[in-house]
Amino acid sequence: MNCYDPTHAQHSYLAVKSRVVALGKRVDLNLLVVFDAIYRTRNLGEAGRPIGLSQPAMSHALNRLRALLKDPLFVRLPRGLQPTPYADTIAATVTHALAIVRGVLTEPGFDAATSSRTFRLAMTDIGERVVLPRLCAYLAAHAPGISLETCQPGARDLWQSMAAGEIDLAIGSMTHSGAGIRHQVYADSEYVCMVRAGHPVIRDSVSLQQYRQASHVVVASGASTASGHAQAIEGALRSVGARIVVRNTHYLSLPGIILNTDLIATLPRGLADLLKENLKVKVLRPPVDLPNLQARIYWHERYHRESGNKWLRGAITEAAPGRIR
Repeated sequence: MNCYDPTHAQHSYLAVKSRVVALGKRVDLNLLVVFDAIYRTRNLGEAGRPIGLSQPAMSHALNRLRALLKDPLFVRLPRGLQPTPYADTIAATVTHALAIVRGVLTEPGFDAATSSRTFRLAMTDIGERVVLPRLCAYLAAHAPGISLETCQPGARDLWQSMAAGEIDLAIGSMTHSGAGIRHQVYADSEYVCMVRAGHPVIRDSVSLQQYRQASHVVVASGASTASGHAQAIEGALRSVGARIVVRNTHYLSLPGIILNTDLIATLPRGLADLLKENLKVKVLRPPVDLPNLQARIYWHERYHRESGNKWLRGAITEAAPGRIR
């Protein structure tokens, strides 16, 4: 049995390095792959299969390597190819060097089940109310060591923070994004109207005339991740001449406003369905055409292939329903 001696390997490495430096640009890293395969199998055909080379191609590569290193490296004996003393000397160093190169070229893996990484997400309070609970439940089942932090930066700070890696993902509906930002739709939701159960005019449905004459409350969050929602709602209200009497910046204040006034709110169904579970409110179909609210995940292209970022994007998509109704 051959034993690996670190001191011996260090001297071998220095010897090989001096030869490689002398050979300069003629050295082909693929030839070291060929050497390693032959040394392990002692057979040209068997050595070539995993690296996709025929036996003639392996023979040609071995001849090139012999010429470069000025040593036969392997000789044919009845029991197969056998390494020369020089080949035995450099084998451990070549194997170690190839492992280092492969490690550099291979993207580090991400094991969600054992990771203790903290991810930072930009999202609005509606995202925290609708998306975050589902995501937390998913993490508890699949990645219990992972932690989450949420924030609500402005647009300029958001893009800069994502480029710098300070924010991993943004979740929401934005009308535009910064340079280098990628996105994908992970869920969508229709809009509905919500009024208090004892509303004096609106009963089990809302007509276009009632919608136009009603006083409206609109959530116009200052967070950049909600800009698409605010523009869609305000555009629809302007198109029918409706009057907005309250603009507020947080969805969490919406229930108190609705329950204590005759105002009507237009909001995503996902949030409305959550609110009506514990509140005396009515959720009704709006009498105007509104586009579906598309919920997107945003990330910077620098982290498009980063394994942890990729996993988190998939986790959000899997945790959320395909369509929030």
